[in-house]
This record gives sequence, C-alpha cells and structure tokens, in this order.
Amino acid sequence: MSRVQRITVLVVALAAALHAWSFEGYGPCDDDYIAYDYARSLVERGELAFNPGERVEGFSAPGWMLAVAAVIALGGDPARASVVLSTVAFALLAAAIAVLWFRRHPRDRVGAPAWLVAASPALAWHAVLGLGTVPLAALLACAFERWDSALRNDRTPLAAAALLGVAAFVRNEALLVALPLLVSSLRTRRWRVTALALGPLAAWQLFRLAYFGRLVPITYSVKKLDFLVDLRLGLEYLAESSAATGLVLALALGLVALARPGRALDPVLRGAATSASVFTLYVIYIGGDFLPLARFFAPILPLALLAGCHGFVVLFSPSRGLAALALLGALAFESLQQSQRPFLLATHLGSEPRWLALGSSIAKAVPPDTRVALAPIGCFRWSSRLYIIDMLGLTNAHIATVEPDPNITIKGHARYDADWVLAQQPDMIILGTGWLGVDERTGERELRLSSWEGTLYRHARLDPESGDYTRLRIDIEGSHPLLFFWRRDKAWPAGASEL
Repeated sequence: MSRVQRITVLVVALAAALHAWSFEGYGPCDDDYIAYDYARSLVERGELAFNPGERVEGFSAPGWMLAVAAVIALGGDPARASVVLSTVAFALLAAAIAVLWFRRHPRDRVGAPAWLVAASPALAWHAVLGLGTVPLAALLACAFERWDSALRNDRTPLAAAALLGVAAFVRNEALLVALPLLVSSLRTRRWRVTALALGPLAAWQLFRLAYFGRLVPITYSVKKLDFLVDLRLGLEYLAESSAATGLVLALALGLVALARPGRALDPVLRGAATSASVFTLYVIYIGGDFLPLARFFAPILPLALLAGCHGFVVLFSPSRGLAALALLGALAFESLQQSQRPFLLATHLGSEPRWLALGSSIAKAVPPDTRVALAPIGCFRWSSRLYIIDMLGLTNAHIATVEPDPNITIKGHARYDADWVLAQQPDMIILGTGWLGVDERTGERELRLSSWEGTLYRHARLDPESGDYTRLRIDIEGSHPLLFFWRRDKAWPAGASEL
C-alpha cells in the first residue's frame, strides 16, 4: 500500500471509533447483562448457571461470555468493557476492510467500503449495544484479511483459520462464514487449518453436551418457530435490514460481478460474498431478530459491503466522478438511519437504567431468598442477585416446550406459560414496566403490559380481591416507583405500601 493508503486506513479506523463512541449512553442492552451474570457466576461460583444450580445455557455467544468473565475476574466493569472492546473492534473492522480494498485497487486513495463500514449507524450502535456483535464482525473481517495475505505470500492461512475458529466460538453460526476456507483447506489437505477453524467450536459442543445436556442453547429453541412462520418473519427482517443497510444490494452486486465468466479468480472476495449470502439464508431460516438495525446481519455486513463495492467497480467501470457520486449516495442512504437516534436513546433510557435501579432498590427491601418473576431479566438480576423466574424462557428449559402464540410476532417473545410461572411460587411478580401509563383513548392511568404478560395479569391467582397476590407500590431510587404483585402470605418488602 502507498503512504496515502496507509494514512487512510488509520483515519477510517479513527472515524469508526469516534462514530461508535457517539452512541455512548445508548447501551449496553438487557440481553448483554444476561451474559454478564453467567460470567459472574463462573467467576464467583465456578458454574455456568443464571440461578445457582440450574444448568441452562441461556446465552448464545459463549466466547463473548467468557471474555466478559475475564474482565470480571480482573476486577473490571463488564458494561464499560463491553463498550470499549466493541469500539476498538469497530476500528479494527474498518481498517481490515480498507486493507482488503486497497490490495485490489492499488491506485485508489479513498477506500469506499471502509468508509461505508465506519459510517454505518447500524454497526456503530451495535458496538455500544454489546452482545459481541461488532467484535464478531471484526474477527470475520480480520480472518479474511489474513487469508488474503497468506494467499498473496504463498503461506498456509493459519492465522485466518484461528480467527475464524474464535469467531465460531463467539457465536456458533459464524462457522458458516468459515466454509470457504474450510473447503479450500480440505481440498489441499491442510489439516492444521481445518483443526484451527473447527477446534474451538467442537470443544465447546462437547462441553455443551456434557454440562448442559443439549445440542443447542435454550435461546435457540425458545425462539425457533415453525418453518413457514420463521420464513415469513425472516424475509420481513431481511427487507427491514436492507432498507437500513443496503445489504441485499451489496450482496447482489458482489455475487453478480464475481460470477461473471472470464473474471480472474479472487477466492477471498468470492468467499466473502458466498459466505455472507449463506449466513443471510441462515438468518432468514431462524426468523431474524426483534432488535432494529440488522443485528443478526451485522457480522457479515462489512464483507457484503466490500464485495458490493468491488462488484460496482467491475460491473460499471465507473469514472472518478461517477464513483464519487455513488459513494456519496451510499453514505447519504446509510445516514438516514441517524434519524433513529432519539428513538434508540429513549428506548434505552426507559429500560436498562430503569431495570438496574429496580434490581438495586428491591434487593435492599426484600430477603435475599426472594423469588422474582419478570421478563426483562438481565439488568434486574445483575443488580439484585435475586432468584429469577424467567417468563420468556431464556434461562429455563420449560418455556421452549410451550406452543407459541401466533398473535405475537416479536421474535423470541411468542412463548409464555402463566400457570408454570405461578407454579414456581414467585414471591414477587413484575409486569410491564412496573408503572402506570396513560391510555391515549380514555385518559385513564393503567399498567402497561406486554402482549405475553396478559394471561398472567388476568389469572385468577392475581385477582385483587380473591387472589394469592396483593398489589403493592414501592419507591425506587433513581427511577419512578414500582407497582408489583406480592404474595399475601409473605411479609411486605421494606418501604412498600398498598396500591
């Protein structure tokens, strides 16, 4: 690379880091706190269990969870470390895409796909949201960069295989992105490459079977619906994600260009486009996700943008003016998602800080053996350390066996069982946000409930006159008061009053 290109790599990496940092205060999300709690359990109790003694794999990113455990073991704050690690990963991600681009376009000084990565609101926001999403994307991009470097220097791509192995350990479905390198290594009988790429996931799978007794984490089982339902949801998710990121267009440009006859073989770019497409089909198969801005597609979005920009150059051989115009148009298209900032910030401020405050305050007001039933379990459990009855089944094996409610289309929220929740004898039940909203039609104050909480709210055992639970109110430090259901045969929490 030229001196100008090396400077561009550094500048685009810095731009990516600053973009991610501009979302400071928008996360981490509640699900990331679930990983924190499993990590804390491993460090403090030597077990992977949300509730002590209950071996249920309620996390879907084992490598990320173990990285968090290392942070906790060293005395660090996992929430802060999550943001810092993901921000650094975002910078490395943009740099890796820039390097891959400049190797193929030695006269270019701009590095269009790298700027599209750095300017992506989806990737920047997910860096702050946590869950290992952006570190995974960085591992994949760096793996392809190392594969490319090995091919150009006639070396065995051991570093690439190792990075892909770690990526598949962070999130198991990343193995799909390793397929091109695995196929290549099997053809050439490079068994060390195969071992490095498959070893971490194979080891975890053996541990998973021995420790949890399952082939897949419970998070997969509880979210998976019938094939046609997930197909419809997955296609809708692809359409929404492409409207936010341009994913489908990028993949189409890359695949068409790389499939043209007579083109010189570029195994790395072809592998990037092919594996990103296979990964996209997998996300459609599982029905997508409920979070906005293409979370499940974020890991392969940078590779898709790289292939798409290359495809645009190959197909249209643009002049500098046309190329600049196309880049400006793509950046403007991405920037439309910046309009979601107020919504994303308001959503975060109304949830995670609220649940952290609830957990901290309730832990001071109730006995340490109190059993609490609720749906947003991550933050509350992290700050309270109380026993949790998970109403959505991310940390128990029962909810996954329940028939899904066809009227609920929010991914991962379609299964619930009010009778089972009550059979676990919760001392406290928290529904909705635990506070009264105002009905826009009637103007009356009401408890705002999620659709999967309705059967529990209407259950006879929660009847205010004859049920087993009474409705109480308690002040929460740093947030508005909490309205909750409390067992009548238990002494009230300190500071609670009847509603």
